Amino acid sequence: MAAQRTKNWGFQVALCAGVLTWQIYDISTATEARPQALMLLEWLAIGLAFLGLVGGLVMLARGNATRG
Repeated sequence: MAAQRTKNWGFQVALCAGVLTWQIYDISTATEARPQALMLLEWLAIGLAFLGLVGGLVMLARGNATRG
């Protein structure tokens, strides 16, 4: 069961990194101004993906540290 949890944290890290990359690329290559509500949702997605990335990295490191 513990090995499965470690794999899930790695998947979370990869997923959050992908979302961050996609959102930052999408914002930086926009050719026209977006509505304020959409920009708020995009920045919220970036913030949550960053939080998930950091949390996943911490939990992945914690799992590796406890295994020795």
